[in-house]
Amino acid sequence: MNLTRGTIAWQLLSELDVREEDLYVNKTQLNAFYQTDLQSLLIQRQGDELEICGAQTEYCVDTTIKMAHGFGYRLEMVPGASSTVDNKFLTLRQTIQYFEEIWEQNFLKFISPDLQSKCNIIN
Repeated sequence: MNLTRGTIAWQLLSELDVREEDLYVNKTQLNAFYQTDLQSLLIQRQGDELEICGAQTEYCVDTTIKMAHGFGYRLEMVPGASSTVDNKFLTLRQTIQYFEEIWEQNFLKFISPDLQSKCNIIN
């Protein structure tokens, strides 16, 4: 999939609760912190907790979770709030389950969907 800025694939999903005060970080690498202003925006707003969701579980979401954890952010996620596709080793469900087990044991706290606020990082 081509995620070139300005293309249809780059657009946010219509199902998202988009608000006027939302901030956007346009990333071009797996890590949402790499060569973006995400870290400076979070510091400026004194953010210390992130709710994670996004696409490509094993690449973008995993990399961003580990970087955010390394920077000391408290992380929360609704189970199943990442997506991927089948690969030659695992189905998409197996991939998500595998990474969610790693994340829950080491990097973040899972929250129930009724407790979720708004997704703060969109990968």
